[in-house]
Amino acid sequence: TDGTFRPERLIQMAEAKNLDYRTVLKNVIYARAYSSDHQVLLIKDCQKLVIEKNVKLIIVDSLISHFRAEYIGRGTLANRQQLLNLHIHDLLRLAEMFPELSIVVTNQVQSKPDTFFGDPTKAAGGNIIAHGATIRIYLRKGKGEQRIAKMLDAPNLPEGEAIFVVGEGGISDI
Repeated sequence: TDGTFRPERLIQMAEAKNLDYRTVLKNVIYARAYSSDHQVLLIKDCQKLVIEKNVKLIIVDSLISHFRAEYIGRGTLANRQQLLNLHIHDLLRLAEMFPELSIVVTNQVQSKPDTFFGDPTKAAGGNIIAHGATIRIYLRKGKGEQRIAKMLDAPNLPEGEAIFVVGEGGISDI
C-alpha cells in the first residue's frame, strides 16, 4: 500500500545468502493496492492465488495506510473501522483455510502527545487491529544499527524482546 517494495532489496539479500536471485524473484507475487477498496479486493482474490501458486506467505504493508488517508475525521471513523474489521476477518479466514499460510501485516504508529513517560507512540487503527491480530510485535530502533522486536501479545508466548540488525543480507542476530 505504501509503494515501498523493492525487488533490488530481494536481489541483494539473495546474493548475500548465495541464492539465485532469479529463482527468488520468480517466487514473489507483488500486487500494489491503490485504495482501501482495491486492497480489500486484492485480499478477497488471494484464495485463488494461494491454491494455484502454493502461496505460503502474504504480507500487507501497511494495513491501515489507505484507510487513514481516505476516511478523514471523526465522522467517518465508524465506517472506516467497520470496513477495516471486515478486511482483517478476510485475512484471518484465509489463514484458517490454509494452515501452512502465514499472513504478516504491518501497521503505522501515531504519536500520543499526552504521554509524559515511556514510549509516546501507539498503533494506529485502534482496538480493531489489536484484537484482530493473533500475534503482535512492536518493532523499534535501538542503539546505532540495532532494532528491537518486542512481543506484545501472543496466545502461547510470553512478552519478550529480541535485538537484531537489518543489513545487506537481511535480518541477523546480534
